[in-house]
Amino acid sequence: MTANIPTTAVTAAARARALADVIRSRATLYPAADVLSAMAVLLETAAESYETTPAPVMDGITVTNTTPFEAGIALMKFQALALDHPDAGISDRVAYLVSAPVTRRIPELAPIRTDSPQLSRQETGIRTRIALLTAQLDAATDDEGRRTLLDLLATLYRKFDRILASIAVENARACNRR
Repeated sequence: MTANIPTTAVTAAARARALADVIRSRATLYPAADVLSAMAVLLETAAESYETTPAPVMDGITVTNTTPFEAGIALMKFQALALDHPDAGISDRVAYLVSAPVTRRIPELAPIRTDSPQLSRQETGIRTRIALLTAQLDAATDDEGRRTLLDLLATLYRKFDRILASIAVENARACNRR
């Protein structure tokens, strides 16, 4: 590693590799194995970029909150694959979990409106678990812990996306329009 690699970038690289491992393990279980394999390769590319691209220095100050170009492109391609292939079971939001140590941004879950108490409870429960697991991920220091937490978070984000789809259907019903 180069001496000018910020610890935030090293953490982002570790998350990218851990998420790539999670996705590779899922590739054997899902029919969209080729898409999942491509996602894992993109995450490895992002990890390598985070680990090898020195932080920019401006006026003698090292800027630690910038994503290397190659990592950014790889994560955008990852998100595009996730959006284009919902059958792969990976939410595009998990890419933000990789870059969060550098950008200090976590995936935003916009507030949603539903008249269904059941969907509302499910949504609240998932939001709470995501917040708790994200805090644990921020504190994780070992690869196994990161893998476990990213696996759980990927599953929760997929569930959240499914609830959003259910809420959209529920809210589109004539009896629920205002």
